[in-house]
Amino acid sequence: MDESLITTVEPRIYQQVIFSECVTNPGNTLVVLPTGLGKTVIMAYLSAYYLKKDPTTQILILTPTRPLVHQIKEMLCEFIGNLSSDMVLEVSGEVPPPKRKENYPTAKIIVGTPQTIENDLTYDRLDFQKISLLCIDEVHRATGDYAYVGIAAQAKCQIIGFTATPGNNPEKILEVCENLRITKVSVTDTTDLDVNEYISIHTPKVIWINLPEGYKEVLKTLQSYQDELILSLKDQIPGSLDFKYIGKREALGIHQQVVKLTKQDSNFGGLLIFSSNLIRVQHLKELVESQGFPQAFNSLQKWRRKSSSKALRIFLEDHKITALEKVLSDKSSIHPKLQHLIDEITNVLKTTTSQDSRIIIFSNYRDTIRFLHTELSKCGIETGIFIGHSSSKDDKGLTQKQQLKIVEEFKRGDLQILLSTSVGEEGLDVGNCDLVVFYDSVPSVVRAIQRRGRGRKKKSRVIHLVTKDTRDESMYWAIKRKNKKMNNFLKNDLQIMLESKETRDTIETLDKFFVRPEEKDPFESGTSTPLVIIDTREATSRVPKLLKRQGALLQSQELEVGDYILSNRLVVERKTYSDFVSSIIDGRLFQPSSPGQQSQLTRLAQQRLPLLLIQLESEVITRQIHINSIMGAISSIVLDFQIPVVFTRNDSETATLLFQLAKREQKDSPAEFSLPTVSKKEQNIREIQLFMLAAIPGINFAKAKNLLDKFQTIQAVASANLEELTAVPQIGKKLATRIQTVFNSAGDRALP
Repeated sequence: MDESLITTVEPRIYQQVIFSECVTNPGNTLVVLPTGLGKTVIMAYLSAYYLKKDPTTQILILTPTRPLVHQIKEMLCEFIGNLSSDMVLEVSGEVPPPKRKENYPTAKIIVGTPQTIENDLTYDRLDFQKISLLCIDEVHRATGDYAYVGIAAQAKCQIIGFTATPGNNPEKILEVCENLRITKVSVTDTTDLDVNEYISIHTPKVIWINLPEGYKEVLKTLQSYQDELILSLKDQIPGSLDFKYIGKREALGIHQQVVKLTKQDSNFGGLLIFSSNLIRVQHLKELVESQGFPQAFNSLQKWRRKSSSKALRIFLEDHKITALEKVLSDKSSIHPKLQHLIDEITNVLKTTTSQDSRIIIFSNYRDTIRFLHTELSKCGIETGIFIGHSSSKDDKGLTQKQQLKIVEEFKRGDLQILLSTSVGEEGLDVGNCDLVVFYDSVPSVVRAIQRRGRGRKKKSRVIHLVTKDTRDESMYWAIKRKNKKMNNFLKNDLQIMLESKETRDTIETLDKFFVRPEEKDPFESGTSTPLVIIDTREATSRVPKLLKRQGALLQSQELEVGDYILSNRLVVERKTYSDFVSSIIDGRLFQPSSPGQQSQLTRLAQQRLPLLLIQLESEVITRQIHINSIMGAISSIVLDFQIPVVFTRNDSETATLLFQLAKREQKDSPAEFSLPTVSKKEQNIREIQLFMLAAIPGINFAKAKNLLDKFQTIQAVASANLEELTAVPQIGKKLATRIQTVFNSAGDRALP
């Protein structure tokens, strides 16, 4: 390799070894490297090696968060010579898609978030054929439906995955290897001789904390309420709740079991109240045990502002919970962890005179982060808050710019103490900290190792605050056991299993070579790469990504009608079950959204071959609607609007059906076709009358139809008396009074 391509960094021996293992392995490699040992240096060497081999090629580097994207770009620009800054492209969702597409061709190294890159691959904004190397940071995320999996499935180049720990258990590690087609594992351990002098990751010192009596009394109250809920569930689901211990995971499992039973038999629906509130009790117990009264009180206050479901209202009105809320509101009853934390911070600040000292404190909860910020400020200790960007009405996150600003202030020393949720655990270079504090335990080996890795100085200290005889302690011991099991698996078993699998795959391939090819499926038809035009509002769905994996060509644009256009005549509207039910309840399925507009179904019915696809996986039990209403709506769609209705169970089935329909439709036509149009003709009088009546609060499309069926004209409805109005199906006395008020009163009167 041309050493002139690398500047300002001298590779260590173990980094050179890992580099050699990657470039000499023709397959894909998983690099397990403890935090702080310079994985970005290895990425830089790999990138320079591939660019030296072929200057026309491109390198793609994926990392989970926007701050990490920015950090890796800055480090690569520093490490790699002969590349200008604009040739290392930083990609995230904040850059508009057309701009990203314009920038890709001139980039040598692309550093991006996986969700954005997957979207650009889906809609052919990024050409994977030009990519010769794919580096994946924090590769332990490559499980389930995470974007890493979809991107790796499309990759035709070598994949190198980097992580400090590839999973919480052997099953997850094997899933990562399977999803990335890993054939080689390079494991560097903290005990290895060639890394020993660089290791500065410290085993946490555990500070055991006794729970005050007041806290124990609150936990007894919550346990009593939990016992009542369990008893109510056991009475109706005998023999299925025999748990020695019930924590959050067990409570979620019970709730899932109740949801399943309710789907099979609606008579079990009442149990959802007990199972939902069991989860809430577990959440409060965890907060009291590991966080404190203020955090538990804040959760109750948030639930009171929400109180949207019947189960939540019953929970908040229970006398045990109302009495508990008064106890939790006592601001003087602070969890003893806080005083231990203040003592530790004060000691570091006293003994470290340099402005280079850094302290980072991790907690699982934003409420705790904000609480600590307030309490430490009272002690004259200035802190910064580092949380994710997701926001809600009651909880605003940080934007990417705010996150980057906080990190830069921390690294420069303008800010010495950082309070962080999990967003600061993974890979982010927040500097070398003198003190790292686990304010609570985490249920994941991966997260525990990532937290610990923030303390990289030789004299760094890592402390873990653990409350005795609580789930805080149980989680601590569970992580120690999982970590030992994972290390044994990585060192002794994983490579052997991968080599064994590779041998089996080779044998299967040879077997297939000697098998006579199967006859062509007589039902197979159409081009193998059909074109599917997708409405922009479907971009967040998994369906387009699954269509892409099956081989479809995709175009995304705003459509007047439908969600998927499969040919010159076939237009598909996709609805999840919950959206379909909601649209029946609020009337928007059949009625237009504004005057002069046509309803969704009216526009769809105008197409030569319309299709309504209802996807069942999003069924929501809590929105109760009689089955007759659903079947009545479907009957109207099929008979009145003459729109066929099909059902699928999940995203995968939906994508498969759309793909096969597109192939058959485009069998004899090119993969380019015009978009369907919507008739601009005005609505008929009946549609306008229905819309006028449906504008009255409480009157939906069905009730408006009943009124017109009875009275024929708006004038007759306005002239009807209460007795005549209440004789109409679904019109009670309150609605009848409201109708009369709307038609016969001055505009400044309030509705009854």
